Amino acid sequence: MGIAELRTVTALVTPFRNGAVEHSLLNEAVDRQVRTGIDGIVVCDIFGEGHALARDERDHLLSACLERAAGRLAVFAATGTNNTAETVALTRRAAEIGADGVLVTVPYYSKPTLRGVIGHFREVAGATRLPVILDDDPHRTALDCGQALLSSLTDIQNIVGVRHGIGRLEAFHRLPADLRRRYRHYSSDDSTLPMFLACGGHGWISALGNVFPYRLAAMTPVAASAGDLSFRQAQSLLVAAEGRWDAAVVKAATAILYETPSEVRLPLVEVEPQVSEAIAHALAALEGQPVFSRALA
Repeated sequence: MGIAELRTVTALVTPFRNGAVEHSLLNEAVDRQVRTGIDGIVVCDIFGEGHALARDERDHLLSACLERAAGRLAVFAATGTNNTAETVALTRRAAEIGADGVLVTVPYYSKPTLRGVIGHFREVAGATRLPVILDDDPHRTALDCGQALLSSLTDIQNIVGVRHGIGRLEAFHRLPADLRRRYRHYSSDDSTLPMFLACGGHGWISALGNVFPYRLAAMTPVAASAGDLSFRQAQSLLVAAEGRWDAAVVKAATAILYETPSEVRLPLVEVEPQVSEAIAHALAALEGQPVFSRALA
């Protein structure tokens, strides 16, 4: 599937059991995404706990997802780090394994200058022929390069898209028409997906796809602009999480719906009992909605 057809993408959580990646559950998760009509998945990003995976685990995870997907959906690998050489190495390895593309974050923690960030992306994109989606999430990286970064990379043909992070709806809305046309634009802010679509976004790379892929796959710009009721109700899950939105929260929800382990790796910890209970109540309130139909999921 080409980038132009990519609309609904799930940031896939990595299932663990007793400290190890549980491949049978991984296969079930990929099958669920295919069955419900999701266009693609991203593995090893922040929701996939890529920061807590060893290099061989990342390789096996990507290989397993590609094998299970068997061309039925696109499989992207999150390869971004705050080390340019490491990012290049991970990107090249993803290409060797057969990834359909890579998601590369703006470097975090070290707070490089705009010139440094531009150099980082030029180096990474120049090391591969794979499509690159730039992950722009100042909420996590503490670095806001915004429009200036996108304008500086327009000549690099394989940087094809942008994932806009939490609280970036207004920044996306302010982008000039030429930058809107030049890149495919995806949101990872699960609280504003309908508004992002209504403002002209192309799609999303969403952790909510782990919880209710059918609803996300079925959502259209028309439904979003009309204020999709099921989606707004499902957002109660975010409220139940009390401001926390990470792999542990997603796994708490999938544990309730699909009876999968809620296990995460340090430095993440499982959600507190009261948060788990609130999530359970939020999901129970949605019982009967097609979004949570086990037959569809």
